[in-house]
Amino acid sequence: MEDLPKVTIMEDSDQNIHLKNLSLQQATNEEEALNLLFLGDTNRMIAETPMNQASSRSHCIFTIHISSKEPGSATIRRSKLHLVDLAGSERVAKTGIGGQLLTEAKYINLSLHYLEQVIIALAEKNRSHIPYRNSMMTSVLRDSLGGNCMTTMIAMLAMDKRNIGESISTCRFAQRVALIKNEAVLNEEIDPRLMIVQLKKEIQDLKDELALVTGKQRTSELSQEELLQLDELIETFLKDNDPDSSLDVGADMRKIKYSFVHMKQIINHPMTSGNKLLSQDISEEKNNSEELEKLKGLLQQRDNEINILVTMLKKEKKKARDALSQLN
Repeated sequence: MEDLPKVTIMEDSDQNIHLKNLSLQQATNEEEALNLLFLGDTNRMIAETPMNQASSRSHCIFTIHISSKEPGSATIRRSKLHLVDLAGSERVAKTGIGGQLLTEAKYINLSLHYLEQVIIALAEKNRSHIPYRNSMMTSVLRDSLGGNCMTTMIAMLAMDKRNIGESISTCRFAQRVALIKNEAVLNEEIDPRLMIVQLKKEIQDLKDELALVTGKQRTSELSQEELLQLDELIETFLKDNDPDSSLDVGADMRKIKYSFVHMKQIINHPMTSGNKLLSQDISEEKNNSEELEKLKGLLQQRDNEINILVTMLKKEKKKARDALSQLN
């Protein structure tokens, strides 16, 4: 045990628990998984007590991560299974142990007490705080007690009459666990790598199907010949005065998009598009606008001249009145 690194708990921003100095081993079959279980069990502390020749002096948690995917699907289902073997609580007065065994018994009883506190809190409907952080065990088992999970407890009882008190206590503990109500849902996620592969395959299948129907292998860009043909069709359509005329470029989204872009360029830049009728209309409108501006300027000039003449007449009238008033 001294050679093994100490396990510490770390929590990320999403309140997910990470255990430092623990490794995640991959098992491809049942035998490999059992070998890992036995390897962990060999590191478990066991000692002889007055009540048990091979008493577990620590709790044990064996965690299995499972991933599954249907063939051809990009959806991955993930689950986590905690197999927990709890060390039994010990009445110190009855066992009469001391020293290191007594210290271990205190830690075992304290951790079980914290676990019971969490279970009681989860059973209460209006409880807002769950004391998961009181111990390492309750922190590790957070998502297996009150999270998206299903919890099952198997209680081991001693049939000896001397242990009737411990048996009743164990039954009450199991009864509290049964009060926890969780609604588990599937943990599903989309694998982006599989989704990309699936979409690429679907695109290629559609291209092959389109080539089979049209007899041509379609590329992402239009050829120069196709662009020239579209330009001629658009120019003919714009020059046609028939209101019932239509622009037929076929069921090809590349050609449809190009036609819209080309007509937009013709409307926004008529001088460079070659649309002479539209260009002439805009040119005549521009000439009319310039002539209107000239007339407005000339009218303003005449208004200014009239205002100057009126001002001069007013001054002359005022001088004549002053002269008459001096003669009188």
